Amino acid sequence: MPPRYVLDASAGVEILNRTPAGMALAARTYRDGVEEWTVEHFHVEVSKVIRRDVLRGDLTDADAGQLVDDLIEWPLNVVRVTPLLRDAWTMRNTITIHDGLYVALARHLGATLVTADKKLARAPGLNVSIIDP
Repeated sequence: MPPRYVLDASAGVEILNRTPAGMALAARTYRDGVEEWTVEHFHVEVSKVIRRDVLRGDLTDADAGQLVDDLIEWPLNVVRVTPLLRDAWTMRNTITIHDGLYVALARHLGATLVTADKKLARAPGLNVSIIDP
């Protein structure tokens, strides 16, 4: 079975923006045959950050548009959240439900969670392998 990775939105933002953290994550996870997975709210969360960066003046409209195009074209396997909600709910006292959905998917797939979120990466009791920058 090929390696499986679940990308959360923080990793997605860093990888799309080709930041040093994003490049480090990509270098550790990307190779032929790898399966990249995420949950359905990933695209909304990443788009929200792109919009925020435009409003702050950190990104031009043109650069943001290119990032949105790259996001749309990213060949991720996307999973609905409803089958993962019960598992995510069990983590509600440790992490957010949004983050819990990524963790639940990684558990379900036996995949490694890829995140740039230091707090999530160090949360106790997740019971998944984690790659962070």
